[in-house]
Amino acid sequence: MKRLKLVLGALVFLVLTGCGGTKPTISEDWNWRPSTIAVIYSNPIVMNMDDVEDDLPEYVSSFPTWVTQELKKNIEAKVNARGSNQMHVDVLYYPWGGTGPSNLVMSESELLLDGKDFFATDNEQVTLPEADVYLIIDGITFKNLQAISSGAGLLGVLLSYMMHSGDLYIEATYGFYDGKSHKRLGYGSLQSNEGYFFGVAKSTWEDLMENAAEDLFEETPIL
Repeated sequence: MKRLKLVLGALVFLVLTGCGGTKPTISEDWNWRPSTIAVIYSNPIVMNMDDVEDDLPEYVSSFPTWVTQELKKNIEAKVNARGSNQMHVDVLYYPWGGTGPSNLVMSESELLLDGKDFFATDNEQVTLPEADVYLIIDGITFKNLQAISSGAGLLGVLLSYMMHSGDLYIEATYGFYDGKSHKRLGYGSLQSNEGYFFGVAKSTWEDLMENAAEDLFEETPIL
């Protein structure tokens, strides 16, 4: 009976934390749906590279390629779910900051990269396609948090470890910018997750990216 309660407790934990995200702050002036959007993101950091090796082995040395594919697939599906007024989506990866701290500054009045205007035509680090709206995503971090049964003592800890239950997370900061004026239209902090039971799988990663795409556009006039 005690073992059953622990299993049920773990299931409840996963149900309650299966997906999530923080709502963005959207400008009152942004009340229109763009025809084109360009998504630009920086070097993703993976805290649980062993899961990538197990579940996405073909992308161990090219993980941003997988991130780009998943962002494009899921964002296109979300923004064009209504079936009319199809929106064109570009997704581009630029490794600004390398593996160190980001050197991108997002504010209401400007977007700076290495102290220079991100949208400047002479910006040698980023080549931007034309778009009605730019979505800039910075500091993408993936991590795996394994569930621990609280108040269950050593047995609970061991059981949680054996069941390999927990949540896979993606976190980042982001901002939406007008393609013409370059004024910030909205911003937020992304924290999406996908629960798993008996270990992370390829489908866990894919479901996580689907959750992230939905959380990024929550409360925007795009959906």
